[in-house]
This record gives sequence, structure tokens and C-alpha cells, in this order.
Amino acid sequence: MQNSFKPDARVAEIALAYAEDAVDIAARNFGICLDWSESSIRLVERMLEELHNQMPEAQPDEATILTFAKMFGSYIGEVLRRHHGGEWGIITFAGQQAPGLQYGRGSCCWPWEKAYKRLVNGPEDNVWHYYLWLAYA
Repeated sequence: MQNSFKPDARVAEIALAYAEDAVDIAARNFGICLDWSESSIRLVERMLEELHNQMPEAQPDEATILTFAKMFGSYIGEVLRRHHGGEWGIITFAGQQAPGLQYGRGSCCWPWEKAYKRLVNGPEDNVWHYYLWLAYA
């Protein structure tokens, strides 16, 4: 089954708003300045690690986890888009549709999903390594 991508201005608007929320949360709750640089993804990884480590005690509900995944995943996607081009939209893969980013020569990624996996699974889903793979592989 073939992937398809459809640009979606509403998804782009939502992703940017979530990414800006990530910048605010980073400053307010972590004392970290996210500056839209590629190296700032290391700081995102550090925050997601801290959040992951707090999850057993905090017991966040699924909606809270998804919100953090969308914020930090959108930030990752926006940094990729700003430095390597691309656009937000709806990706259809194996009959399923999800918001994502098409970048480079038509490659697609799902940064919300990756941030979610990092929060839930831990360091095996390192977002800094993910970003490097997306941007430079």
C-alpha cells in the first residue's frame, strides 16, 4: 500500500501553536530556552526524559500525555521544517490517516508519535537521535 500526503493549512496552524506552547512550557516549567535551533532538540530530549521519569509517580492520564507529545513533537517538526523544508499535513499510511510532516524529497515523519513513544517508552525512543536521522540520514 502506498503512502500519500495531503498538505493541510489547519494542521500547520495547530502544529505551530503546539510548538509555541512547548517553548512556553520549557521556559516556565524547566527554565530552558528553546530557540528553534537544531541543537535545541537535545534540550527537548532532556525534558522528555525528565517527564518520562516522573510518570510512574505522577500517573498522568492519556490526554495529558498526548498533549505533551503534540507540543514537543510539533516543536521537533517545526525545527525540521524550518531548517530542512517541508510542510505539515495529513499522511495516509496503511489505510490510516495521521497528522505529520513531509520534508526533504517527499519523506514523511510523525513527530507527535515519536514524542509520545519517548514519553511512554523512555530512552529507546530518543528524539535527538530521531531528529538527526530525519535531518541527515
